[in-house]
Amino acid sequence: MKRAVFAGRDEDQFIEVEQMLSRKNVSVESAGTGKDLLSLLSNSPENGGIDLVVMDEKLPDTTARVLVESVTVQSPFTHCVVAGTMDKKEFHDAYEGYGVLMQLPPRPSEKDALALETHLDQLAGLSC
Repeated sequence: MKRAVFAGRDEDQFIEVEQMLSRKNVSVESAGTGKDLLSLLSNSPENGGIDLVVMDEKLPDTTARVLVESVTVQSPFTHCVVAGTMDKKEFHDAYEGYGVLMQLPPRPSEKDALALETHLDQLAGLSC
């Protein structure tokens, strides 16, 4: 089974994305801080690792930019999505080279969840 983790201050922040992932049989966990997320990653077995992390731009103990770098180093095959308010250029400049899948608004709607689903389906189509 695929695994996803939401890292954010508000448990209901990603409800639309959670519903979309559950339809795809993806197990979802939550982490309230960057430290909690990195702990989940380090305690995940290689074959049952975390496939997707959706994180808030600002967490109580870190920023998404710092967290994306840590996730990329610790688990290079984990896809990252950042929820925030940066404009396109600012987002591109901050995350270029880190393979961030996309940016979502702080409270993703059903439409945003469907856009993420499209990206994930395209990635799944690339694997053999």
